Amino acid sequence: MIKHLVELTVPGATAAGFYDFMINPSDERYRQWWPEEHIQFHILKRGDDTHRGDVVFFDEKVGDRHRLTFRAVVAEADRPNRIVWQMVWCGVKLPAKVELWLDDTPGGLVLQHELRLGFRGIGKPLDWLIGLYFTKSFKTALETHCSIEWFKLRDML
Repeated sequence: MIKHLVELTVPGATAAGFYDFMINPSDERYRQWWPEEHIQFHILKRGDDTHRGDVVFFDEKVGDRHRLTFRAVVAEADRPNRIVWQMVWCGVKLPAKVELWLDDTPGGLVLQHELRLGFRGIGKPLDWLIGLYFTKSFKTALETHCSIEWFKLRDML
């Protein structure tokens, strides 16, 4: 399994502000956040009142050479601290999740952004296929992207 975790503190931001933005996305506000990198992020199908079960479409550039595009279902939604999106393809849940943890502290918002790709158990030998897509340059670009975008969101909100 491939795990990629970025953790940072964003002074002046709040868990509720970031959570509310991320759980109810629109393309217009997503592009406003970072016009050069963010392309689309919107709800395709609504789930329950907490947004669990929402199906979203997500598309962004990650640096000059990479792009992250997927459909996902909101697997977990715990306002204001945690959202988990599980990627889906043709209605089938994939072994790929994006998890966002948000925690208000005296020093600012502590944010953890984790991308988990791959299998456990019998499917683990197939992880090398994922490694063909999620290369070292992609990881580096994602770290750079994350270190910029959350401060931009704070400034926008």
